[in-house]
Amino acid sequence: MTQLNGQANVHAADLPPGYRLTELGPLPEEWQVVRLGEAVKFTRKPPGLKIASFQRILFIPMELIPDDGTERPQFIFKQGREISSGTYCETGDILLAKITPSFENGKQCIVPDIKERFAYATTEVYPLKAKPELIDKNYLFALLRHTVVRRNLAAKMEGSTGRQRLPKRVLENFSIPLPPLPEQRAIAYVLRTVQRAKEATERVIAALKELKKSLMKHLFTYGPVPLDQAAQVPLKETEIGPVPEHWEVARLGEVAEIRPYRLTQKQREHKGMIPFIPMLLIPEEGGAIGYELRQRNEIRSGVAILEGDLLLAKITPCLENGKQAIVEGLPGGWGYATTEVFPIRTTEKLTTNLLHHYLLQPTVSNLLASKMEGTTGRKRLPKSVISSLSIPLPPLSEQREISRILQAVDRKIEAEERRKAALQALLKTMLHQLMTGQVRVNVRCEK
Repeated sequence: MTQLNGQANVHAADLPPGYRLTELGPLPEEWQVVRLGEAVKFTRKPPGLKIASFQRILFIPMELIPDDGTERPQFIFKQGREISSGTYCETGDILLAKITPSFENGKQCIVPDIKERFAYATTEVYPLKAKPELIDKNYLFALLRHTVVRRNLAAKMEGSTGRQRLPKRVLENFSIPLPPLPEQRAIAYVLRTVQRAKEATERVIAALKELKKSLMKHLFTYGPVPLDQAAQVPLKETEIGPVPEHWEVARLGEVAEIRPYRLTQKQREHKGMIPFIPMLLIPEEGGAIGYELRQRNEIRSGVAILEGDLLLAKITPCLENGKQAIVEGLPGGWGYATTEVFPIRTTEKLTTNLLHHYLLQPTVSNLLASKMEGTTGRKRLPKSVISSLSIPLPPLSEQREISRILQAVDRKIEAEERRKAALQALLKTMLHQLMTGQVRVNVRCEK
């Protein structure tokens, strides 16, 4: 690995007191630089272990190895005789993906503590056991997530395009920074604290999304009434299921326009930058929409849209993934979007927010997905299907109240998403600064 901290042209005379130049760049004087193979062992199956006699062995396939810094993987159990191939590993081993794209995506984990003290995993990982007298396991886990470490190792992968692997010899000879053990533990403690805060935020987001699903089911069945009053609401059976007796049911095409915005002549002749919304900037399951500013000649295709339009993805897998959002904050109030969306403009009988939340329901999105047409991988939803979709039509006051309740949950989700993004950015910055010695930690942190 070269220049871990990116300071390639630093001279010894320019270093602050207590630092020295190394092959990895400037590092604290008391830090060592060692080959990874000196600090870890590659775990091997002990001679004589007969796994066929075991009724239950923990197994970790590649798809269950996390890529977001989470240490603990998900796993399944297999009978020993079912494991014809796999990588033997032991409790506490770091499993590092060695094949593309899993390696570049950051897939790694720590084998959980289990009674048998051993497990099996996909053949496409290296099981690394930290030598405790030299390197802290959690420090090593964090170091292997460093962007520069991953990039430098990925550059040395071998094999055909799409199936490249990281050779064992490359990993063994890879140079790493090695602070004194107390500082390693302190660094790992700080980084794990931020990582766990991020994971806690992700759990809050997941819980809020489940709450929103339950709320949508309740609100679109009983209306905006408390849970303990739901049984008192008179219902009627309709083609979309039970709804309050005083609600109407309408076809979407009867209460909304499903077509591009008709530009004015001034807008068609506009010479400045124009907002454009590609599919990439349309969020999944709701959320704030983004846009780019493009010159008119850069917009080779697109549908004209207006502030307040609901954009619904019509192509697979975007539709199934819940890509839809209400257009907000467009400079000038108009622009263009990808041709793979339906721009929907509601009439005075239907609020856009109510329609937005109704279409986000899993039962509705699954129904629309089942009616897509075309070849595998390029299926699209016909306009006739979305136009004829039956939707609930409560009184406007109830539509607004339902939207208010759900938007309150949306705001909480968005706040937690911002917190998660901030923690992710903090983790990336701290990982780099701590691993290069740019920021030092008090060794008492480990306690």
